[in-house]
Amino acid sequence: MEHVKNFEKRIGCDLGYHKNIHPKDGEGCVGKSGINKKYTLQQVIDLAYRMEEKPNIIIKAGTNAKWYLKKFTPDIIEEEIIKLKRWKDVSRCTMYIIVWD
Repeated sequence: MEHVKNFEKRIGCDLGYHKNIHPKDGEGCVGKSGINKKYTLQQVIDLAYRMEEKPNIIIKAGTNAKWYLKKFTPDIIEEEIIKLKRWKDVSRCTMYIIVWD
């Protein structure tokens, strides 16, 4: 986590339904979307740092779920969380918000 300036973990949060981004080379990708569920959080952070788009959101949708990478501007994150919670059960999701240095 040497390139991470700020790191926040939120339990029971998700945002941006179907707004996942992937590494261009396909590293770690599994299926139509998502990153291999066997990756550790540190491996996913390292993967995100190497990407051109630098995703600032990492989602683990449950203990047996894949990882998802997303990019949102910090000022709309709260609004997007509220929007998704209105119609989707996100109780099993864990969201990590990253500010890169």
